[in-house]
Amino acid sequence: FQLTMQQVTDWVFVFVFALGFIGLILSTILYFANKNESFSARILAAYLFCASLICLNFNLTNTEFYLQFPHLWRIIVWAAFSIPSLAYLYVRTVLEQEFKSRRTDILFFLPDILFTLTMVPFYLTDTEGKLKVVRNFMADKTLISSEPEGLLPLGWGFIFRMGYGLIMSIAQYIMLARWRKKILYGINPVPQNVVTFKWLFYFTVVISISYAILFVETVIHVSRFVDLNRLIILTVSANIFFISTYLLFRPNILYGMTGWLQAYPDKAEVTKDAEDGATSRLKTKFSLEQEEEYKNALETLFLEDRPFLRVGYKIGDLSRELNIPGYLLSAFINQAYGKNFNELINAYRVDYLENMLQSSPENLQYTLEALGNMAGFNSRTAFISAVKKKTGKTPVEHFRHFGLQDKA
Repeated sequence: FQLTMQQVTDWVFVFVFALGFIGLILSTILYFANKNESFSARILAAYLFCASLICLNFNLTNTEFYLQFPHLWRIIVWAAFSIPSLAYLYVRTVLEQEFKSRRTDILFFLPDILFTLTMVPFYLTDTEGKLKVVRNFMADKTLISSEPEGLLPLGWGFIFRMGYGLIMSIAQYIMLARWRKKILYGINPVPQNVVTFKWLFYFTVVISISYAILFVETVIHVSRFVDLNRLIILTVSANIFFISTYLLFRPNILYGMTGWLQAYPDKAEVTKDAEDGATSRLKTKFSLEQEEEYKNALETLFLEDRPFLRVGYKIGDLSRELNIPGYLLSAFINQAYGKNFNELINAYRVDYLENMLQSSPENLQYTLEALGNMAGFNSRTAFISAVKKKTGKTPVEHFRHFGLQDKA
């Protein structure tokens, strides 16, 4: 399909397309780069993916794309209902420090499934019938929110999406209010947890704005005065922009909450493992017993065997040595240390070098590359980056009091 000059110069078209494309890239990175890093990050990736599809679909409806591919019309109706569910689950998994989904989470997607089923008769329509629907829409853009293709009465899909979105947004606010006192005003508030909580609140506010606009439309019909479709898609695009920008400046929010919030005084329930080791019920978060067991096992291994000194040491290697599944180990490191696996072992490597140079000054004769390699870094760049990450200084600056000089 071809873009007209008007579309190329239309700032809304360009803005929505750019944010939709950025959202797709970011969601792909979040999902695959964090596949073993954070369960909540993968939910956020799914949320971004759905929002990006909606943005790109909006732009496609303003081209001749669906006239050429009518069978793709309304193919992503599921995305709009998935967004509120994914947003709620993301906030919950971060606050509850969950590393896997609950069996009942599928229920959140029942509205999505049921609404998609109302479109099945249209999906089974022949090409000519679908082309007629697309041409009608091209002649009257207001039909997109009425959704005459489905089995529901005109406009009911819009009302259901708005209602479900508002309900899930309110549920997010209630959940945040329940955790607010504990995280922000606990005995010893953790800075990273405070930052993460504020992020979840801002995230919820931005999402709820879209549904507030839909609610206003339902009550006073603002579409008589403004292009409602454009207004909605701009809020979705702004949502993607907000998330992308926030992650750029505060990527550590992807690690979720640090520490064991169930140990706080006002936490009523503590999940415990079955004493005989049997699988009683599917667990979705760590218990205090697991925290102590995993932490002792990891720190004992690092202290005695120093596996992090091996160049190319990966989380899969640590998983095998501790006999802990990779996804569990990664989630545990995020929660226990507020770091990902690479940041953790790099911090251990820097600590090792500090101790080595202090106890064995003769090692000062080695170059930065050699010292980095001795500590397990695979390059000078990785070594410098890790030291800067941990100390805010270059290796020469940080180790200067040991007498280290930058030797080529």
